[in-house]
Amino acid sequence: MEQAADVVEGRRFKRATLKRTRMSTARPIKAWNILDCGLSRGVTGHHHWEAKALTDELARRGNKVRLFTQLNAPDAAQFAGAELIPTFAMFQYQEISNDPMWSAIENFVVHNRSFHRDLSRLDPSLFEGAVTVFPTLGENQILGLVRWLAEFPSEMRPRVAIGLRTPQAFTPGNTRAQFYRNVFKKYLSEHGPGIAVFCRTEQSAAMTEKHVGVKASAFPVLAPDELLSRRPRAATAGTGPMVVSFVGGARRERGAALLPEIVKRCASPAVQFFIQVRAEADPTFDPNILRALSGQPHVRIHNGAMPREDYYDVIANSVALIAYEPESYRWRDSGVYHEAKMLDAPALVSAGTWMEDDVKTLGNGLVIDAFTADAVVECIMRALRKRPELAAAAVRAGKGAREKNGVARCLEAFENACSGRA
Repeated sequence: MEQAADVVEGRRFKRATLKRTRMSTARPIKAWNILDCGLSRGVTGHHHWEAKALTDELARRGNKVRLFTQLNAPDAAQFAGAELIPTFAMFQYQEISNDPMWSAIENFVVHNRSFHRDLSRLDPSLFEGAVTVFPTLGENQILGLVRWLAEFPSEMRPRVAIGLRTPQAFTPGNTRAQFYRNVFKKYLSEHGPGIAVFCRTEQSAAMTEKHVGVKASAFPVLAPDELLSRRPRAATAGTGPMVVSFVGGARRERGAALLPEIVKRCASPAVQFFIQVRAEADPTFDPNILRALSGQPHVRIHNGAMPREDYYDVIANSVALIAYEPESYRWRDSGVYHEAKMLDAPALVSAGTWMEDDVKTLGNGLVIDAFTADAVVECIMRALRKRPELAAAAVRAGKGAREKNGVARCLEAFENACSGRA
């Protein structure tokens, strides 16, 4: 009842504000609104870095930037130049229920209602004349978003660009794909254009358009300038040891459980390992299993987050091991892979992921035939034999990736979409 009252009150406030806004002859405020319920205090890695890259570049250009975050907002000093507006009561990946039968439905309902309520409490005038971006949105937010947009009169409705988190699989019986299809069909048929949909990769954009029925584009990678300009200090094709880096975090779906056997069978003067161990939300895997590898020869373990410069440096001077579970990463994005490509680093990727398609096209790595330790070991040995040609192909792929990606290109894509030029 309390949530329902909050939404009713928010709608009353919205109607009154919209009435005042329509009566006003003032010029629209030029601003960028970035709304992200996954941005919270303590969040690190790609989610944090991408938001910072966006706000830093916009502030550098002199734009007014508003960053709508989770209520547990990040330190404002980390986003100098942006106005932080704590908005969202629920963290994007928060689990409401763990019930084996009902958790998916319960999480879906609670998240979308909370997202809708939080948006409805915002002053609608904040969105007048603004470029409005939702960098990361999934099924737990999309229904709340379209319901909020439907509350605006058509002449006042914001145009928004969203980065859509697509289903992990597009199959005839996939319920998430069906949900997206129903939401977009109903919203677009009733309210007309207003949502520009972006996906992380060209593959997922194509599959979204095919199976969801909404036009989607792949937005340029939000790579900061320091990533685009960085180069490896030592040639990957050199005669020294080949360093294999694993910076995917301590998660089973990213192959963390395979590492002990891989290291045992590969560690030698010719092959060394760099393994970053971060305690992540995977109750099925104990990160101490990776930390215990530090006692083995030719293995370096780093605990916790890394300064971005050091993180880039490790990838740039290594072969990136991206032995991810195919079922989880057929369409799901990997920031590590994008970074490896832009840093001229060869990548070893799992068969059955979208990265397999990319590597086969560009030649900037090798494909791991199966999600097993045996297959990864075999792939590492192949990489050692093919080291010079892989390094050369990775340099060519990196040049093309840097030319097509970056914060400036991403902002241009969002701005064009929100102005109707996309």
